[in-house]
Amino acid sequence: MQIEKTKMKIKCDASGCNRSADYSILNKKFIFDGSVHLCESCMRELYHEIGKLIVPKNLKPIYKKGAKDE
Repeated sequence: MQIEKTKMKIKCDASGCNRSADYSILNKKFIFDGSVHLCESCMRELYHEIGKLIVPKNLKPIYKKGAKDE
């Protein structure tokens, strides 16, 4: 998948949004056009909602707590 700025004037694909799209999410795995076009506002809202579900995991600590120093 790729996200890029739209190069043409097209309507936002989000339901109920009447703005013009600023971004295109391209999926080249589909045989037919798998693009989703979103405006700035809808893209930010999608980013916020994805952040609720997918959170990066913490790195494992280099030094373990309670390890004895020698």
